[in-house]
Amino acid sequence: MKTRLLNYWLMLRSSLWFIPTLMTLSAIALALLTIVVDRSIDQPHLMGEEFLYTLGPSGARTLLATVAGSVITVAGVVFSITIVALTLASSHFGPRLLKNFMKDMGNQVVLGTFIATFLYCLLVLGAIRENGDHIFVPHISVLVGLLLTLASMGVFIFFIHHISMSIHADTVVAGVSRELKASINQLFPKKVGESPPSHTPPLDDVLPSGFMQDSIPFVSRSSGYLQAIDHPGVMALAKKQDVLIQLLYRPGEFIVEGETIGKIWPPGQATEALIGDLQESFLIGSQRTEEQDIEFAIHQLVEVALRALSPGINDPFTAISCIDRLGDALTLLSERVLPSSCCYDEEHILRVITYPLTIDGIFDAAFNQLRQYGCVSVAVGLRLLEVFSVIVQNTDNTQVHQAIRRHATMVKEAMVDHTSELFDRREVEERYGLVLRHVSPKEEASEGGARSRI
Repeated sequence: MKTRLLNYWLMLRSSLWFIPTLMTLSAIALALLTIVVDRSIDQPHLMGEEFLYTLGPSGARTLLATVAGSVITVAGVVFSITIVALTLASSHFGPRLLKNFMKDMGNQVVLGTFIATFLYCLLVLGAIRENGDHIFVPHISVLVGLLLTLASMGVFIFFIHHISMSIHADTVVAGVSRELKASINQLFPKKVGESPPSHTPPLDDVLPSGFMQDSIPFVSRSSGYLQAIDHPGVMALAKKQDVLIQLLYRPGEFIVEGETIGKIWPPGQATEALIGDLQESFLIGSQRTEEQDIEFAIHQLVEVALRALSPGINDPFTAISCIDRLGDALTLLSERVLPSSCCYDEEHILRVITYPLTIDGIFDAAFNQLRQYGCVSVAVGLRLLEVFSVIVQNTDNTQVHQAIRRHATMVKEAMVDHTSELFDRREVEERYGLVLRHVSPKEEASEGGARSRI
């Protein structure tokens, strides 16, 4: 349930209407409150009309109507500028980054401020009364409306600066990088050394006899991207029903309706109620989210880099910025312990088998396409090798060293094939040699032993 609520919360945050709706409701409450305060004050005797405000009913109406009309006009301009910014972001950085712009709190607050001010002025305008000798002018409410107008002007100046900075390539890349590092801290909180490394045995050694033949499969109810799995809920179900559950997919993968997404053992315990609860634990949507999918943020950085390297844009500097951010995030990831695929309960009974991420899979997602499309540019290829060197210098993780050595070799070979200049080839060899000098001796020894056995 907590996972599903968090997923709904992320969807709300990604919508352009969430904060403006809250601010609009707040404006309604503020208008009602100030009008009640104005009605409760005996203005002529307790305050004096000239002391707070000198406008009569017609002047107050004109002022509020002018403010409301001006504010809603500016709100239309702000909305138009926002749409233009979204269009530019989609064409230059990719459509998957639109969600980052839509959930930008600055843009939502700006839109909400103008709409809230407009609605507030309309409500106060409707409260003005002039019936013969009975005249009611909500002076405090009008004054608050003027203050909201001044706030709207300040917000508009902020918006012009904010929207111009938000479509800057370095700002976009830095924002995606922050989300990637936040996902790493959330999904992999344990650092190397904080807990003993978990050894994952082969599945054949941990699965009960006859599991593959007799286990009961359960299928997906719908098609789409797996956005999240309620892992605590699955573990609780496994312990409650005394079963072993194998999950065949991880967040970020596409699932077809009716496809097997997991298995239950023993078969006698696989009730319809249990299968239904397990199906509910899989959150499937039309697009990927970063809640449990670390590769999603990685793919966003890679997409920005690949678009920058396209012939239509030809911006290797943005691609190099993306590579730098990937190196920063993967250096952080190299210090973390990736969870085992085998999940045990408090009595050390195997309850859930997941399909987890691996170091090789993460590094493939980060660097495969960059190598395939980016090594035509010497500057990009050299920067890849430099980032590899930085990563291996900052971690003793043997799996990371193996992955870096593999990718560095592929980058070097690709660049040699695409580079005809002798000086550039020497630069490539030097950067590649620097990576190899920092590779873990254990990793080199293991590779050497493998070659000798071959």
